Amino acid sequence: MDLVKIHAKPDLYLKCLKKALWDTAGIFLLKRWGKIKAENIGTVDDTMIPEILRIQAEGFENEKQGELLKYFKKFRDIFYVITSQDKVIGYCTYRLKPAFSSRGFEIKSVIYSIAIDSKFRNKGFGRKLLEESIMEMKLNRVSSVLLFVNVKNAPALKLYQKTGFSIVNKVDNICGQNERCYKMEMKLL
Repeated sequence: MDLVKIHAKPDLYLKCLKKALWDTAGIFLLKRWGKIKAENIGTVDDTMIPEILRIQAEGFENEKQGELLKYFKKFRDIFYVITSQDKVIGYCTYRLKPAFSSRGFEIKSVIYSIAIDSKFRNKGFGRKLLEESIMEMKLNRVSSVLLFVNVKNAPALKLYQKTGFSIVNKVDNICGQNERCYKMEMKLL
């Protein structure tokens, strides 16, 4: 057996364990989650999943639909949809991440995935979805929102910067194998 493979597995197990712990903590943080009402924006329900998966497949190559379904089950309260004429035209899902800083305990959120149906892009729906979900994050004392976006995705970069996100740094292999992404953040508190 290759020695490199033996050493790689403990790192993989630790990474999986850490992610499971953060997700569990994030689920716990949702227990007292306050909701806001917004026109055409709400949380996802079971009937919307086929349309969300279609939008995801249209917007992202090689994305794992099983991962999106897992977030739907775990973080339903922060899995938002935007509708037009009672039809789902986009979604945005987050995960919560507890953090400790010089100010003490904080809650951060990370946008796991966001997409708008191609027929409805460049019409303000993505921005509205982001702004309304971020307002709910503020209501729930989330200190900042993080996201990762491919450096080649100019329309998304423009949207995120208009919404108030700033580039923190460049990272490799987060948005896909051999892909460069920007880590972006919006401070809320």
